[in-house]
Amino acid sequence: MIQRVLHIIGRMDRAGAETMLMNLYREMDRSHIQFDFACFTSERCDYDDEIEALGGRILQIRGSNAFVRFWSLWSLLRRGEWQIVHSHTLFSSGLHLFAAMLAGVPKRIAHAHSTSDANNSTVVGRTYQVLIRWFLSWVPTNYIACGNAAAKYLFPSRHDVTIIPNAIDIERFISASADECKTSLEIADDTMIILQVGRLMPVKNHAWSLQTAAALRDAGVNFKMLFVGTGPDLQAIETLIQQKNLADHVRLLGLRADIAELMAVADVMLMPSLHEGFPVVLVESQAVGLPAVISSAISAEVDLGLGLVHFIDLEQSVENWAKNLVSVAQAGSVLPEQRKQALERNGFSASAGAVRLTETYYQ
Repeated sequence: MIQRVLHIIGRMDRAGAETMLMNLYREMDRSHIQFDFACFTSERCDYDDEIEALGGRILQIRGSNAFVRFWSLWSLLRRGEWQIVHSHTLFSSGLHLFAAMLAGVPKRIAHAHSTSDANNSTVVGRTYQVLIRWFLSWVPTNYIACGNAAAKYLFPSRHDVTIIPNAIDIERFISASADECKTSLEIADDTMIILQVGRLMPVKNHAWSLQTAAALRDAGVNFKMLFVGTGPDLQAIETLIQQKNLADHVRLLGLRADIAELMAVADVMLMPSLHEGFPVVLVESQAVGLPAVISSAISAEVDLGLGLVHFIDLEQSVENWAKNLVSVAQAGSVLPEQRKQALERNGFSASAGAVRLTETYYQ
């Protein structure tokens, strides 16, 4: 009999937690465990076609507010189709898993993917977080986090959190080739290529990247900055590019399926995020051997000790960020075997992650 697991997640687009989840899903033994996805959108998402091809189902949870969604989720779970519910929605997981508990779901898993939340900025938001952390201290039956920092952030009172690192397809990134991608981009060989991968939203801090791009241009650096992703900040970013006269230096590539190849062609990764949990994209970049300049607000756990990740504080000037990008891009490479050993040693293999997740489901 196939055990179906219901994953609760906002939408299955190409983003960090979603990509990690798909990496695990591809590796699961689907003759025993099958995934379904409860999403809070009526739109088709990036991974929906693949999910359905793998035998999974997309279930839309309708509702304009948290109470209606709570009722819709509870009504869905009362059908008794799922003995395991696995929630990835940060603080909202408290309410979603409470609905699962009231519906009689025996195994309820909360999964932490981040180390901060926008609700920190208001009194109401902080009060909500205190309440939900209380829910999360007893409503779930199991706890998972992508790293220790994420576990401490969302589950500060729990000491039984299973750490499952953000898994990737190691072989794909280790062996990624730049050739075809470099031809299609039509960028001259003597041009420094800076890559930023992530949704176009405030937390990813693309405005800071564009200020850094302006500093590089003013310093006479020959470069192209490539943004991969879509999101609500698209129009604002396009406006900033025009205002700063960066159209010749910055390209918006939209959604791409060839992330490994783009990393192989780039000289340096840029990630000035205001906060992150354990970014999958930085695991991928280290697998490729791409050095990265990232915000010190990102958990230090992401550094696999290969000398490829360079932290810098956002309080430093954009000129210092620009200088760091140039120097890091010129650093030496790391051999593929060294990268592979570091990734496997730190548990980033998708196959190993699938085994650990299966163990959690069957505990």
